[in-house]
Amino acid sequence: MAQSVTRERKSLIAGVGLLIFTVILAGVAVIAHNNSEPQPEWLLVMNAESGEFQKDTTSEDYTLSLTGLSAGTLAFTDRPEREAQTWDTSEFLDLWANEFGYDPPNAVINANGVQVAVTFSDPRVGMSARDDGAVTPSAGAVTFTATPLPGQEPPTSLINQPTLFIDDIYMAFPPGLSEPDLQ
Repeated sequence: MAQSVTRERKSLIAGVGLLIFTVILAGVAVIAHNNSEPQPEWLLVMNAESGEFQKDTTSEDYTLSLTGLSAGTLAFTDRPEREAQTWDTSEFLDLWANEFGYDPPNAVINANGVQVAVTFSDPRVGMSARDDGAVTPSAGAVTFTATPLPGQEPPTSLINQPTLFIDDIYMAFPPGLSEPDLQ
């Protein structure tokens, strides 16, 4: 009889252990699935009243100074999500370095019937470029470093009402939004 109770106890302990292992394994699988879901790929559109490219004489770069940048940036996702939101431009520019790091985004500037493809980096809010290339404080201006893609030549004259199309950024939570806001 004692041997039968010991066997039952061992079977019970083994069954409970197997149940605990199964629950843990299922939890790990759910977490792995949730972490493997891709974040949405956001494409961005910004508008300004005017802008101007100025060539950096020491490199292939240009400085793009924009004035009257819209307070809202249109963001929309690539397929299959098909979402659209308006992000606060200032908050988005504040997050720029964290989101793009050392891999600046491609962008197209469209204005005055001209389109030019560049990479954008180093946005500076409240700055503008002078004729001599120096960057100085200026209320309502945003300055980017713009590197033309191969075969592209930015115009160096004043551009009116430029629209900027900026390629993919992967953000789980866009500027000013938290997880519940996205659902």
